[in-house]
Amino acid sequence: MMPDAPSPTAVTDALVQAFLASLHDASDNTRAAYKAGLSLAVEAKLELNDDVLQRFSAFLAKRKFARATRRLYLASLRRLLQWMDAHDMLPAGFNRAKAEAKLRVSRGDARAGYRHRAVDPDLPRIITYYDEQPLPEPDEKSNERSRVKRLELLRDRAIMHTLYASAGRVSEVASLTRAQVADGRASEVLITGKGNKQRMLFLTPEAQAAIRAYCNERDVVSLPNYDPYPALFISHRRNKGQPLTRMSIWRAVKRAAKALGLSKAASPHAFRHYRATQLLNEGMPLESVQAYLGHASPETTRIVYAHTRTAVLRDQLNTYGLSAKEAAGRK
Repeated sequence: MMPDAPSPTAVTDALVQAFLASLHDASDNTRAAYKAGLSLAVEAKLELNDDVLQRFSAFLAKRKFARATRRLYLASLRRLLQWMDAHDMLPAGFNRAKAEAKLRVSRGDARAGYRHRAVDPDLPRIITYYDEQPLPEPDEKSNERSRVKRLELLRDRAIMHTLYASAGRVSEVASLTRAQVADGRASEVLITGKGNKQRMLFLTPEAQAAIRAYCNERDVVSLPNYDPYPALFISHRRNKGQPLTRMSIWRAVKRAAKALGLSKAASPHAFRHYRATQLLNEGMPLESVQAYLGHASPETTRIVYAHTRTAVLRDQLNTYGLSAKEAAGRK
């Protein structure tokens, strides 16, 4: 849009297209999410004034979208307004801070902050669940079905160990290749994560061993030929050799959680929350946890996780706190 062009007064298709075209560094998933959310903003015929976020939130609620989806679509409109503000495209008198304040008031103070997701303390049992499953023994009489089951169990073990070790997003874990992890020999893996930003995923020795066992089995099954599939976690049934989808990884976590009677909130992303909370409780500095998770800003880590450092606080209370009797005996 030309600098001397009149500022738009509503969210239009042309405005959305110009914004999406500016997202040079955004991932395909981010661009698709913004497009979906802003298409709804166009459909809602939103005028660009201080009520725009409040009205869009009400529109999404009326359409009965899930809470997570509403947050995502609201984020797309916020990002559009931020882009317009940076390019002096907002209508005269529009105040983004006031628009945010009106949205918070419409939701009520209880919803103004981030709601921390409770983490099931038994989540690591999902890993031991797969580790303790009996592995079908390979032999010349084994049929194709038992060989597939063996591969799938080794794969699922490696997935769970990778989710726990790396605290990676499920999309990041699903997109790993054998070359990136060097078939389990690499302890640090350079990836391109959210927002097309490069960062490291860290693998524990247990995760490396699980990956090696899975990759070795794939090569043995492929003899006398070499396993031709580059993806690390692949399908061994329908669409053989294709990278495992995020939904398939989600199902593997849910399958174990159901068998163990764990919380329904158990998911691949729950491993990320679990590890961040665990590391903070063990005293890891917030800035280090930020780098480990790949958050762009330490403020994101602070908002989501800082108040979960209960173990650190308990240790400090035990160290520095006085009992009521001790306090009463002091002058």
